[in-house]
Amino acid sequence: MGKSIRECRKANFDNQRRSAETSCRRHAPDRHKGEGVDIDEVVLVDMAEVVLTESTIAKLLARDGAQIEQLRRAYECGQEVVRVVLRPRFDGGYNVEDGRHRVIAAKQAGLCFIEAKLVG
Repeated sequence: MGKSIRECRKANFDNQRRSAETSCRRHAPDRHKGEGVDIDEVVLVDMAEVVLTESTIAKLLARDGAQIEQLRRAYECGQEVVRVVLRPRFDGGYNVEDGRHRVIAAKQAGLCFIEAKLVG
């Protein structure tokens, strides 16, 4: 008798997680310009290059201030936080695809760089 569907899915998930852990590489901040960057590569991005409008920041702080404060404390305590997903802009810098709350919290915590996955 073969494996159950649950066992197959768990095995697939475990294999994908192991391969993702071994394929992620960290590079110095000067390797994030978009040329030759692997799609699944994790890089450190200068916070000054991450673009969020003041109106977006104000809206999110008003709506989700407690969540952002909790993330800020996590950054300040050195806890590991899920990386953000960024898309390079044509005119330079990066748009936030996923992780606006984390970017705001990192800026409030005074981080110079943020761990990110680049897409596009």
